[in-house]
Amino acid sequence: MSDKLPAVHMVVKNEDRFIWYCLSSILPFVDSISIIDTGSTDKTADIISSFSSKKIHFSSIPIHDPAELSKVRQYQLEQTAADWIWIVDGDEVYPKLLGDEISDIIQRRGTDLEGILIGRYDLMGDIYHYQDESVGTYNNFGRKGHFALRLLNKKIIKGLHIQGIYPYEGYYDGNNNEVLNREKQKYYFTNGRLYHAMYLQRSTLGTNLFDTFHRMKGKIELGKKFPQAQ
Repeated sequence: MSDKLPAVHMVVKNEDRFIWYCLSSILPFVDSISIIDTGSTDKTADIISSFSSKKIHFSSIPIHDPAELSKVRQYQLEQTAADWIWIVDGDEVYPKLLGDEISDIIQRRGTDLEGILIGRYDLMGDIYHYQDESVGTYNNFGRKGHFALRLLNKKIIKGLHIQGIYPYEGYYDGNNNEVLNREKQKYYFTNGRLYHAMYLQRSTLGTNLFDTFHRMKGKIELGKKFPQAQ
C-alpha cells in the first residue's frame, strides 16, 4: 500500500453499461479498489471479474434495505488502511486530466488537506450533452453547482464514519460533525470534471429497475452540447 495513492470505495448494482469505463478510468491513479456488489442481475459482476488487476478487490453482499447500504460503506471504511479514500460510483468516468489533477494535489497537499470536491458533467439524454451548470444543486463551502465530495483524508479526520440512510448518508468526524461543516480552507475543488451518467440508462436490463435503490431518476431537459474539442 502507498500512502500517496487513494483507496477507492465502490458499492454497485446493475451498472453494466458504464462500469468498465469507470474502472478503466481510475485504475492508473489508485492503490486499491474495493468493490461490493449488492445484488446485480445484469452483467456488472462479469465485467468487474474480467479485470486482472490485483488492485481490484471484489465481493458480493446482497442487501434489501437502504440502511444496509450505509453499513456496507462503513464496513469498507473500517477495512481501509490508506490515508486517503476515494468514493466512486459505477456511473462515473474520470478523464485522464482529472485523474492527474487528483494525483498531483494529493502528492503536493495530501498531508494538510482533508478532502477533495470534484466537479462533474451530469450527462443528459446521451454522452454528448450535459446539464447546465446553473441547475447544479450542491451547495458546499459557499460554492453552488455540479460537484460532490469524493476524496477524504482518514489520517487527518479522526473518527471518520458514516451516519444516515442512503441516499442521505454523510461522512462525519469523531465528534459527529459532518465533514462538510469543517474548515473550508482544508478542502480543494478540482478544475477538471468527471462524466456522470446518473440520468442515462446504466444497465442493459433497462431503466425500470425497481429493486435498485434510487434508480428511478429521470430528466426531461435540453442538455448543452459538449464542444468538439471536449
